[in-house]
Amino acid sequence: MKKNKIEPLKTVLTITIGFLVVYLATKWRWSLNVALIIGLCGVFSSYLARKIDFVWMKLTWVLSLIVPNILLSLIFYVFLTPIALLSRVFQKHDQLFLKNTVKSTFKNHNKQFEKQSFENPW
Repeated sequence: MKKNKIEPLKTVLTITIGFLVVYLATKWRWSLNVALIIGLCGVFSSYLARKIDFVWMKLTWVLSLIVPNILLSLIFYVFLTPIALLSRVFQKHDQLFLKNTVKSTFKNHNKQFEKQSFENPW
């Protein structure tokens, strides 16, 4: 099993570009300052680059525990539940046969079985 190689310079570059994109999209001056500080710290100090990488990886790990649960809950309650309720209200025919409309689910099949039917069932 290969161990993932830690590349703090790539992480610092990614964070810096992310803050630059935020600056270009919103013109918030603080994001440009943060991008400059993180970029310079990562380039001039390998120790700080490793620390920035460590903090970034821990942040992504924490977010990976939280965000999927929030997204799945939102999708379920905002999209799937209303669709299910609307389909139950406006549905005329029970396509999945979920409503029990007959007394028995047993069906008669008047078929003559032969010896070859039982020889190789799979």
